[in-house]
This record gives sequence, C-alpha cells and structure tokens, in this order.
Amino acid sequence: MPVSVPSGAAGITAGGFARLMAAVGPFEPTPHIAIGVSGGADSMALLLLLRDWVRARGGRLLALTVDHCLRAESTVEAQQVGRWVSALGVEHQVLPWVGPKPSAGIQAGARAARLDLLAGAATAAGILHLALAHHADDQAETRLLRQERGSGAAGLAGMPAIREMPGLRIIRPLLPVPKAALLETCRHAGQSWVEDPSNYDPRFARARLRLDKAGRGADRGDVPAERGQGDAVRAHLDAILAQIAASHVRFQAEGWALIDGALLESCDAETGPAMMSALLRAVGGAPYPPSPASVLRLLQRMLTDRRTGATLGGCRLEAIAGGWRLMREDRNLPAPHLLESDGPVTWDNRFRLSGKGLAGLCLQALDDVLWRRALARRPAWERLGLPASVRRTLPALTEHGQIHAIPHLSCKGLERADLSCHVFPLVSVPAIAARFAVVMAADDII
Repeated sequence: MPVSVPSGAAGITAGGFARLMAAVGPFEPTPHIAIGVSGGADSMALLLLLRDWVRARGGRLLALTVDHCLRAESTVEAQQVGRWVSALGVEHQVLPWVGPKPSAGIQAGARAARLDLLAGAATAAGILHLALAHHADDQAETRLLRQERGSGAAGLAGMPAIREMPGLRIIRPLLPVPKAALLETCRHAGQSWVEDPSNYDPRFARARLRLDKAGRGADRGDVPAERGQGDAVRAHLDAILAQIAASHVRFQAEGWALIDGALLESCDAETGPAMMSALLRAVGGAPYPPSPASVLRLLQRMLTDRRTGATLGGCRLEAIAGGWRLMREDRNLPAPHLLESDGPVTWDNRFRLSGKGLAGLCLQALDDVLWRRALARRPAWERLGLPASVRRTLPALTEHGQIHAIPHLSCKGLERADLSCHVFPLVSVPAIAARFAVVMAADDII
C-alpha cells in the first residue's frame, strides 16, 4: 500500500551520489541507464538520485517495474508506481510476469523472473546498465543468511557492486548506503513509496531475519563489509578460479564441460567448493548454487573414487577417462513454449536465443523423436559425437511436431531459408574473466 511521508533531512546529496556512481562506472558520455523500480523506498530513492545524475550528463533513464501478479494488489501498485515515475518525468514500463507460478520457492522464482524481465527489457532497449537499489542493510542480511548456510569467504563478501551479464551489466551503487539514508532521501523530496507486506512475511527466510532483528531491537552485531574489502575478496578468488578453470576445464558450446582429474589437486579447501559450485551453476543454470554441504560431499566422493558419478544442482556428473563430464540433467527441462516474437528469449536459464522468423515456432527440448527427424535431414550430424544426455538438453525450434532448427548445430533452418537463430550462453563461466559474475549466485536477492 502507498505510504505518504513528511519532509525531513536531506538524505544523499548529489555530490555523494556522483561518487557512488563513479565507483560502478565507467559510463558513456551521455549515459543511458535502466533502473528496476518496485515502488519501495529504496528504489524510489535511487530513481530520484539517478534522474538528476542522468539529466546532468544529458543522458536517458528508463524505469522498469515488474508486476509479479502474486498479490491481488500488485497490478494497482505497479500502476501507482507508473504515476509517480511519470510525475518525475522519467520513461516507464510495467513488465508483467505471465504464465504459471511455482508452487514452492515462490520468492526464488520471483527473483529469477524479475531479473530475466528487467534484463530482457533493458537489452531490448539497447541499454548496457541496469541499476538496482540494494543497500547496506540488504548486504548485511545477505552475508548473515549465507553465513547460516555455511558459505565460504566469497559468499560472505556479499553482493558485488558490478555484475557482468551477456550484453548487460548490473550495477548496485547504493551498497555502501544504509536504508535510513534512503528513507531520508525520499522524505526530503516528498516522495511516497509502497510497502510490500511480503517483506515481513515469516514464511520467507529474509523476512524472518528482519523480524528477528526487530524483536531484538539491534542488528545482532552484523556490519556489512566495506565495498572495497568485499570486492577485493571476490576479485582475488575469481582470478584463482579462472586460472584453475582455464587449465583443467574445457567448456563446450552446447553448455557442458569436461573436467580434468588434475583439477582436484589444483584446489584447496576454499577454492575446491567455490569452483565446483560455480561449475554446477554455470552448467545447470540454477538460480542458486547447491548447499555448501552437498558440494563438499560431492568433492569428497570425487577425491576418494575417480569413477564416481552423481547428480546435483540440476547437473549430471559422469566419470570418463582422465576426469569427468559435467552436463545439465536431461529432466525438468522447460515445457514446449510458443514464441511470440523473434526474441531475445531465455531458455532453461542457460541460453538466450534470437534471430529471424522465430515468431510462431515452438521452442522445446531436443528429444529423441526430434533428433531422429533432424538426422533424416542432416545425417552428418550423427558423426558429431554429441552425447545423447547432452543433446537432450539443447533447445530446438519446431512447428506442428516438425523440426525446423537446432540453434547449437546451425544458425540456419532445416527447411525454411528465411529462418535463422543465434544462441549464446546466459550464465558466465569461470574461464571468462567477467567482473564478479561467476563465483556466487550474485542475483540471489534480486
């Protein structure tokens, strides 16, 4: 429900915000930035600050609001946010989350959907920077929750200020700022905001933490790491993981990896679990890495038995000569989905597809029936040696049960000359030196 606020102290100054933005730069001379605006005080404060910062540089700002459609009031609240944004002279779009909602892990599903919708809208608008309003209190909660789940040093470093994604970078300029300063920024501007009741719903872990802290009347002594300290820890471990992965992991274009058995000897108690978590998340496309305890058990099995196989985090690990093959499990894949446009479209949280002539086609997993039909058209594909367990996890484009294209094997259609499709991985992997994109599930509070 909307909250009306009185005027108060000044909050964050223009000069202070300029320094925060400089820390997450660089930007174009006339920057074009997208911002996720839920309507809460945090995102409304960031909107106010970004509007003035962008205008001072002759740039543009696009505000994006996701309507999760999880509460009866959400659409009305999104419309209210739109009126506030328009009154500030900022362009605004509402992005509804359509389709079935998860019966379990509702908040996790909503976070993943929100990121996908925000990133897709920003990319479609040709914007390179997506600003989110996570702040110092969020960072402290993230570190405490990860500590309770047994995370290592990288997890306890917290959220990164910059997260690179294909064609987009997420920036969090407010990470050093306490929530109280954002509230004062809104009050000083006379800006109202929306309170989401799920923020204090005890069904959810983060809400339980907030209620616990409120009941204690203190912050339990948890102080967020300084941005430089947390980023330095993450950057140091990223560099180590990238070096290990480049020496002992071969990533394949179809989204699987070959792991050299010598990788285990190259890792220690800190880098081993971090590396395996990153690999599982990169290959499986899951929004979170598996629990630290389950990753540690898997590593112990791999050390004691080089022939071990396992399933974890949506992945299948198979022993091969000299190491292992890590693949996406060929189950729980997306249901067939009719495409309404030429893209871009995300598939299985692992790939993003776009092209020409895709509208009206069905996007689905490459099952055995479709594969046989494809081989009837291209017999040479049989000689590719692609493992069946990998092939079944790839996307295919069909129409009325007939296969038209396998984007990973050819960008051209099998039967239509006007059809083309390009595919690229959605999740970064440790062999790619993107800043902070690969060590932890950095989007886990989006």
